[in-house]
Amino acid sequence: MNPIVVVHGGGAGPISKDRKERVHQGIVRAATVGYGILREGGSAVDAVEGAVVALEDDPEFNAGCGILSDKFNKNLK
Repeated sequence: MNPIVVVHGGGAGPISKDRKERVHQGIVRAATVGYGILREGGSAVDAVEGAVVALEDDPEFNAGCGILSDKFNKNLK
């Protein structure tokens, strides 16, 4: 079996040109972490956790920070 990992880096708003490459690299890094866990025999849950932790540790993403609020501090749904 050849595992496949898909990582979604958000998308609640536009990504500026100056952040685009850093965001892309963060997504690739998260997918690589998850894929490595699967290749080593880890479970799908472990792979997802590894990928999410990689996103949480990357300052380009707000993963693990809670809900996104607009400029008026109202929660976006």
